[in-house]
Amino acid sequence: MRKHKRRQQLRVNHATSLGREASDIPLSARYASEDGDKPRRGRPTIRDNFLLGSRNAWVALLEQAWITIGPSLLNIRKKRASDIEDARKALMPLQDMPHNSGLGNYFYRESVEPAKPAEVLKNFEKLGRLDAKILQAEGKRYEYMQSCVEAERAVKKAAVAEKGIIEDEALQRLQRLLQLADDLKRLGVERVTLNKRCQDQASYVFCTELLRFLRPGRNAINPRNLADALAGLPHMTWRQSFDRCSGMAFNQPQHDYLVFEAISEICSRLPEANSEPPVEYFRAQLLKRSRTPDYSRQFLRDHWRDLRIAIQECWNSRPCPEFLPFELASLFTKRANRQKDEKEQILSDREKLVC
Repeated sequence: MRKHKRRQQLRVNHATSLGREASDIPLSARYASEDGDKPRRGRPTIRDNFLLGSRNAWVALLEQAWITIGPSLLNIRKKRASDIEDARKALMPLQDMPHNSGLGNYFYRESVEPAKPAEVLKNFEKLGRLDAKILQAEGKRYEYMQSCVEAERAVKKAAVAEKGIIEDEALQRLQRLLQLADDLKRLGVERVTLNKRCQDQASYVFCTELLRFLRPGRNAINPRNLADALAGLPHMTWRQSFDRCSGMAFNQPQHDYLVFEAISEICSRLPEANSEPPVEYFRAQLLKRSRTPDYSRQFLRDHWRDLRIAIQECWNSRPCPEFLPFELASLFTKRANRQKDEKEQILSDREKLVC
């Protein structure tokens, strides 16, 4: 193995010394570690700092929408034959989330093209080279236009003996400009086709890798695990992304998700046989003091009236125990976050739980 890696590195150095393009060098040899050690095993197509940024952005977005998308993801795991349409529908609510940077756009596309992450990476690299070629051609177009203007002025000022030579040069410059315009048009059409292919292939990778992650017997379904799996897509598989992201530090969870976690924790300890709404049980659990400050529990105590009404509404619908935390958290957050009039605010203040 060491000899193989050594030979590979020698080939890379030799190719570089001969002036070959970076794209001609094997990907596994191109991405060396930042410490200057031997090339990493496999293809780390995304640097750790960019992968961390993508993972944290996914966590923030998923935590915002978890109450809405969580039940759909659990249903996919329970369903034996889930397909791409199920994955698309499950994450469709991400579109309506505030501060959405477009991370989930690949889940909203109606067209897909089967491909593997390595193929998607190759096509995106090709698209990048095509964009660079278009930018270079657009820069030349301005230069050619200026040369045509100069030639036109020169024709007007030329003497009779020089006019034929200058007109011939002006014609050549115009032909060169027209040829460049045709090349730009061709490159533009090629880019549209390649970009659509990249987007469709990336959409396929996102949906299929999500389905693979959600298969039964794998990691727990929560925003952090899902973000670890999605961060590196579509340039790597969910397992590669998960393995690289799982050791990275997380930011503090968002407030709404902390509230959901607190409700979910209490629901997990509910007595099995409970015909009446467990209002008193929730009250007792919220009044228990914790060793460290828990702002989500304090928020629930301050909005106890909203939580009490949400418990009663939720219990009347008798949801499946697995989905009880999602429905209860959804009802509670809607009531807690809506604008209250003076009467409701006074009633809410009087029912606060005080330790």
